[in-house]
Amino acid sequence: MIHRWLTTADEVDESSRAQLVRCWRDVSNAGGAVGFPRPPVSEGEVSVAVDALLARLRPGLEELLVVADEADPDVVVGWLVLVGNESALTRHWARVLRVQSAPAARGRGVGRTLMAEVARRAREDRGLAQLHLELRSGMGLEAFYSALGWRVVGTWPGALRVGGGDVRDEVLMVLDLT
Repeated sequence: MIHRWLTTADEVDESSRAQLVRCWRDVSNAGGAVGFPRPPVSEGEVSVAVDALLARLRPGLEELLVVADEADPDVVVGWLVLVGNESALTRHWARVLRVQSAPAARGRGVGRTLMAEVARRAREDRGLAQLHLELRSGMGLEAFYSALGWRVVGTWPGALRVGGGDVRDEVLMVLDLT
């Protein structure tokens, strides 16, 4: 897997932007809990969200990790966002958001590659002590993250209204980097 960090919108060309949109749409429509409550989502809906994400990118504060397959380095197979804090009280930790791997690339280690690189970046490049992650209950993701060293530290009961009467807890996880 090839990974690269993008820290400004200027680093994202139109082809990469289109692939981010496609990946997010495909993950959402496959049932992934990546920000849209209910599939299906259209490319237009996701395009608006990608543009908003790209507009927020700032070095050292909000950065995008993109993973491509070595066999085809121009094809995005997964991505996530690392969001830091400006406050002196919380500057020692960051949040990991929108972790996703393209459905066609599942089972090839994309998720593990993303999580290993975000932990490395946070610890070595940014000197952080912790990473925080929130996830939707009922998706079976706790075991994946736990196997990578993350631990559940709590839940926000009924925090997520997915739709159609489907209310889920938000599971709070932490990775200690020290």
